This record gives sequence, structure tokens and C-alpha cells, in this order.
Amino acid sequence: PLVPLRGPSSPTSLTHICRKWRDIALATPQLWRSILLRAPGDDRVPLEWLERSGLSPLCIQMQLDEQARLHPQTLAAILLHQQQWEYVDLTLGEDEMALLQGPMPLLRVLILSVEDSGSSRRPNINACDFPRLHVLWLDGFIHMQLGDWFPWSQLTSLRLTNMDSSTYLSALNGAVKLVELNLINCFQYGKKDLPDVNLPLLENFLLVDSDSEPYFPRELDTFILPSVHTLQVPAAFLGHEMPLDIFASFVAKSGCASLEKVPITGDSWAISRRAFRRRFPAITFATNGGYDWFKRRRGDEEDDPESDPE
Repeated sequence: PLVPLRGPSSPTSLTHICRKWRDIALATPQLWRSILLRAPGDDRVPLEWLERSGLSPLCIQMQLDEQARLHPQTLAAILLHQQQWEYVDLTLGEDEMALLQGPMPLLRVLILSVEDSGSSRRPNINACDFPRLHVLWLDGFIHMQLGDWFPWSQLTSLRLTNMDSSTYLSALNGAVKLVELNLINCFQYGKKDLPDVNLPLLENFLLVDSDSEPYFPRELDTFILPSVHTLQVPAAFLGHEMPLDIFASFVAKSGCASLEKVPITGDSWAISRRAFRRRFPAITFATNGGYDWFKRRRGDEEDDPESDPE
């Protein structure tokens, strides 16, 4: 993204040099097209910058404290410029989501968080409203079926956070151009018979799960990733009984001959890197050391033929 300039690098500093420089700066819309929203009570700066930006493509980033909200006047002004959005990072209340309306013809990157209250209200947007969108980050769409909201078929990078897998798995099958996919706390524990998701071009797949449920998620079984290079997976996704067999099943199903790196995160006491390396010598595995720690606690590390060297 175009990083909003602050301090001495801010275009505002140009207006303090002399009258001529001020006139030139104010007459150059490109200087004002990157806007940082920080203080919810200060509407003057973003409104001035929006006016000065003219018809330039806009980069808008929100960095408010938790639970802080934009002033309605500021939000209304930002939404009026949706057709100029190029990069947007916003956090909206669910009532504010309904104010989103297409089209957004210049938008390339959208980072959107919603403070979900349990309703299923949806914004007035459709896939055709985003002809250039290729990077999409969504957070908090817990009770919302994404469906045809976004142009899944043209996305190359997707990050989903704090969602139920039932809201996005069917949509993912249309995301055939994805190269990078991050799923963060987006799983259903114990649910079976999830639909297969085939992502033929995906190279980097990151799974993050901070839940402590006793059941391990089944989402890894649903993915077919023939081009994946890097897979970060929580140990819980491999289970505690047969983690190597579960991983081997995923590799066989995906046919991922290009897989090179597999960081295994979380409580990995049941993961033996030596056993994984022996089975898959071309892949580099990394764990957080939980397996070695667990065996040392039991005092049987030397008796385990699959133990990793110190």
C-alpha cells in the first residue's frame, strides 16, 4: 500500500514553507491521496485531505484504538469516495456495513473487519463491483454467508480471520487464482463431510488456530493443493494419535510435489520431526519443540527410536 506520510514527510509540511509552495502542494491532488485515520474525534484532517485529493485513487488506513469508532461525518465522507478507493483498511460496525455500496472500480486491496453482533445483515455489494480486486482480508464475518459478495475467481491473496468454515468453504472453490491463503481461527471442531476445496495455484497456505477445544479440526482434509510450497499447520490439525498418517493422507490427496516447508505450530508433543523427515526427506519440518519437551518430562527420550537429536 501507499503508506500515509506523517511528521516531516507529510505533505502538510510543504504548506508551511512559503505561500508558493503551499499553493503548489494544495494544487497537487496526488500528495493527499493516502489518508490515515487515527483519532476518532478529529474529523478535520481526513476531510481536508479527501477534498485536496480530488479524483486521485485513494489509500485509506484506519488505526483506531479497540472499540473506537469513526465519527459518522468522517465515515460518510469516506464512503462517498468509494469509486476512488484503491487500497482500503477499515473496521466497521455491523450497522455501518450496510452503508457499503458498489461499484469500486479502482479497488485492488481490501482489508475489512466487522464488529459482528450476531445478525446476518449484508452490505449492498456484489462481485461485479470489484473488477480489480486481488487482495482481500476479512475479519469477523461470523454470521454472514459470503456467497457472491466478492470476486473470488480473480483473487490472488486471501486472509480470513475469526469466521466459521461453513461461511467460506464453498466460496473458496471459486478462488482458482489464489497464490496465498491464510485462515486464522476459521474452523469447526468435530465436523465431518466438509466439501473439498481445490486451489490449483496456491503456493503458501497458513493455518492458525488459537482454540483449545479437545476435537481436532478436519479442514485440512478438505484442501487439494497441488502447487503448495509452504504449509503452516497447527499440530491439532494432525491429531495426537496418527499425525504422520494424517499428513501423508493430505499429501497423497493433494499430490503436492512442490511442498518444501512445513512449520507445525502449537502443542506438538505428538510430532516427531525425525519420523516426518524420514517419510518425506524433501520437506523441511519445524516444530516449537513441544515433542522433545514432552519426552524429556516422561524420561523416555533415549528409548524412542524416532526422537529428534538435541
